Amino acid sequence: MKPAQTDPIADIEARTRVWAALSGLYLDTDVEAYYAHIVDTLAVSAYPLDQLERILFREVHPALYPNLLSVAGEWAGFDQDWLKARILAIRDQSAWRHCAGRLFEGEIRAIWRQLAPRIAAARDCAKPAIPAP
Repeated sequence: MKPAQTDPIADIEARTRVWAALSGLYLDTDVEAYYAHIVDTLAVSAYPLDQLERILFREVHPALYPNLLSVAGEWAGFDQDWLKARILAIRDQSAWRHCAGRLFEGEIRAIWRQLAPRIAAARDCAKPAIPAP
């Protein structure tokens, strides 16, 4: 059974915050400097980890992977309005673009394997303790 898909338009404000945080992985700079911000932002989002991973690889990656290939890619950060428009436009493009992007997922997958446990740990720390009886 396939997991339910969420329409990005239905929760665009929350989705945009997640997109903006994940876009830090595609900057032409030391992305490790953005890990704490990414973890903090994703930990407080309502999306479960598997949905965050789908957002990363089905929405953000197809829109931003070309920046990883550029000799002089964006390094200061993506404008949120541009980012939102880009992701929404790319999701409606042909499947070949998404397939082409999959060729360049390796580095981002390795980073996601580092971030996912940190997000889970941050969520666990944020849960209120159950008071003793």
